[in-house]
Amino acid sequence: MNVILEDRKLSIVEHLAQINDESVILQIEALLKPSVDFWDELTEAQKAHILNGLEQLSAGKKVKYQKTIARFKKNRNAL
Repeated sequence: MNVILEDRKLSIVEHLAQINDESVILQIEALLKPSVDFWDELTEAQKAHILNGLEQLSAGKKVKYQKTIARFKKNRNAL
């Protein structure tokens, strides 16, 4: 590996060893966790709904933004 890269990594390790702030450690751990694709977290019903919407969009079946927002506002006010 590149010597400069190795030096940088060692410098980071040295800095990590000095950190005592729990919130910083938690942030670093979050950065190091493997990222999860949101698609894998959806239920089969949610995936089917999204795929159906994409098919409708491809077929030219579109709903204007304002109409969609009005529908959601109406549903929210009904609660």
